[in-house]
Amino acid sequence: MIEYEYYNWTSLIDDRARSFMKNDIDNLITSGQFWHNSPPYQTNVNVFGLNSEYWTNLKMSFIWSCFAFMRQDKPIKTIKSWGYKTNVDTQEDRDTYWHQHLRDGSVVLSGVFYLHLPDNETSNLFSGTELAYETPEGESEMCPSKLGHWIIFPGKTWHRPGILESKDWRYIVAADMEL
Repeated sequence: MIEYEYYNWTSLIDDRARSFMKNDIDNLITSGQFWHNSPPYQTNVNVFGLNSEYWTNLKMSFIWSCFAFMRQDKPIKTIKSWGYKTNVDTQEDRDTYWHQHLRDGSVVLSGVFYLHLPDNETSNLFSGTELAYETPEGESEMCPSKLGHWIIFPGKTWHRPGILESKDWRYIVAADMEL
């Protein structure tokens, strides 16, 4: 069984807020603030540190979602976040995208927030996040993308972006909480 849960934040993080954050990600990428040795386009900036109420609300929604996932609160060591913009033209060999988030001796929770989904995606099922039951070589489950929702899961879970079908951009914010 794969552990994950969705948390709906559309009432706090509405269309206007998501549009503002999408523009911030575009501006970071335009200014070259993305990892050049990673799949395009993943920002190399901790986006939760950007100065606006929208990013503060998104950071707090991530913290609350993680605490809800654990059904308790705990002291937080670190939180890291980044924006990610991709489409069918920028997606490379998906087998190289499998990864997990581990820290020495710490518990890590990971999350993906669906900031913007292309209007012409035929199915949000495949454009979500794929989680492996044990290893990338084994069985996996495609978790659908849900606009304005966090999906939270243990950082040790192998995961990768879903299958993109559109030339329009898909925007997500990903984050890790180390406990």
